[in-house]
Amino acid sequence: MGKRLVQQAMNGDSEALEIVLKENYQQLYKTAYLYVKNEADALDIVQEAIIKILKKLDTLTYPEYFTTWAVRIVIYSSLDFIKKNGKQFSVLEEQVIEPEKQLSREECLDIYDAIARLPKHLQEITILHYFCGKKLKEISEVMHEPLGTTKYKLYEARLKLRNYLEEDDQ
Repeated sequence: MGKRLVQQAMNGDSEALEIVLKENYQQLYKTAYLYVKNEADALDIVQEAIIKILKKLDTLTYPEYFTTWAVRIVIYSSLDFIKKNGKQFSVLEEQVIEPEKQLSREECLDIYDAIARLPKHLQEITILHYFCGKKLKEISEVMHEPLGTTKYKLYEARLKLRNYLEEDDQ
């Protein structure tokens, strides 16, 4: 998806907006499902997030990072949903584990539990980087923070995950 198409959408082109949303819908849904692991709830979250995206589209600073920006809105909408409904964070297994890395179901659950224990700001960067495949530069620009801060947050998340997993092994 091109920067130009997003700019057209930002300028009020409804056809461009429809194309941009359709091209990103699957990623937005997968992100919501990653948190709530329930199809109906994920669909509700995406619908709510799209409304927010439409309302805030004019605040998008970097049109080329629309997807990361939109995913971030879905993450916050998912966290709000979880908080309102008292549900637990969960992770969709297929999103995290690469096929060549054969981990047992127990190992997968340990990883998901460790991610759920991270502070919310570290969960966000972990999901954007590892689950959505976003580069640190893109994440830092969308989060409006220096690249060094983003790198440090990811470093901190990795340390905490390692500690959580080592605690669980003992």
